[in-house]
Amino acid sequence: MSLQAEREQLLIWIDKERDELVNFLASFVRSASPNPPGDTRNAAATLIEWFAKAGLPARTIAPRPEMPNIVASLQGSRPGRHLVLNGHIDHFPCNDADRWARDPWGGQIADGRIYGRGVSDMKNGTVALLFTFGWLAKLKDRLPGRLTFTAVSDEETGGTWGAKYLLDHHPEVLGDCLLNAEPGAPTTIRFGEKGILRAAVIIETSGCHGAYTHKSSSATRLAARIALELAAVDDLAVTMDAAVERALDEAADEIDRIHVEGAARLIKRFTLNIGVVRGGVKVNMLPGTCRLECDVRVPVGESVERALSAMRVIVARHSEARLEVMGFTEPNWSDPSHPMVGHLRDACVRVSGVRPFAITSLGASDARLWRMKGVPAFTYGTTATNVAMPDEHTDVEEWIDVVKTLTLAAHAYLHGEGAACRT
Repeated sequence: MSLQAEREQLLIWIDKERDELVNFLASFVRSASPNPPGDTRNAAATLIEWFAKAGLPARTIAPRPEMPNIVASLQGSRPGRHLVLNGHIDHFPCNDADRWARDPWGGQIADGRIYGRGVSDMKNGTVALLFTFGWLAKLKDRLPGRLTFTAVSDEETGGTWGAKYLLDHHPEVLGDCLLNAEPGAPTTIRFGEKGILRAAVIIETSGCHGAYTHKSSSATRLAARIALELAAVDDLAVTMDAAVERALDEAADEIDRIHVEGAARLIKRFTLNIGVVRGGVKVNMLPGTCRLECDVRVPVGESVERALSAMRVIVARHSEARLEVMGFTEPNWSDPSHPMVGHLRDACVRVSGVRPFAITSLGASDARLWRMKGVPAFTYGTTATNVAMPDEHTDVEEWIDVVKTLTLAAHAYLHGEGAACRT
């Protein structure tokens, strides 16, 4: 069978198993796995059951019993590249069920859509890669290299017990390339992510009775002043790799279409958001403490230290204030001309006639953890429809096209030539 015939066979299998695919995603949505609290055992069991029915071995790795991770791997018939597929099992909680028109845990199929919390972020992507693994397993006697599937349980709270744990303790999941299916838009391939700096500004004064404002500085008024000054972080100059900047400029109109006008500008800039303000106890007490929690996004090509240095200078102007780093992740990216980008583009053109743009992401994903280990990582998925909002859903036709694109791209990558292989 030629490679072309294999690709045609993959598309035939996808079309033939379309109903099974859709129904499985609906059942996966019904296995609720909100994080927090992070108990994904029922949802993980749904995946394990699929492996058992498919006759494919899979193992559970659970550093925390309530957060199991699933790993499956298949070896092809001859040496070649090692491709890793990655999705997550957990999803955002749902604290607004009263605002939904449909049951957020129902996995209802209606009007060409599948509804439910987590269906878009990212149960549809995890299922797409699960079935991709299954279809390629049918060709393993003809397939070069190695294919590994990972479904992790701790993405929404940073990955400590999920992808990070696997990468730190089970290096067999590293591979030569990672393919992730987080939502974004099927018109884009994401090859990098902005960095994240989480820092708190803590203001402390003596405080006093609210009628005696001459006795103490107000921590909340100082916080307001500092908050305005911190806006300078947004205007920090940016140095960016030429290939990355060129890719983002070419995709500017599409970035704005997906994320609303202005996104293409922000994706190349530092941004600061003061997400939490805590200060004051009682209306007639002058506040002696206030805390500002800041979320800074750092563009590809820059460093967390650039933003942190600017914040230190601003906070140092105020003797009552200090800066506390809560955590950070450096910007990370892979080569936008990597073979996987070409395979995803070719597959997308074949399936839907659309040539997707290579861009960086505004948000974070587990793909960053592979990049930090030196593994090129790329994300391709459905439109991020109503993620973490009422009536979150997935358009079935769009999703099926994404499934086909991911499957063909994975097949093409494994059959590629000229890449040094880690395993």
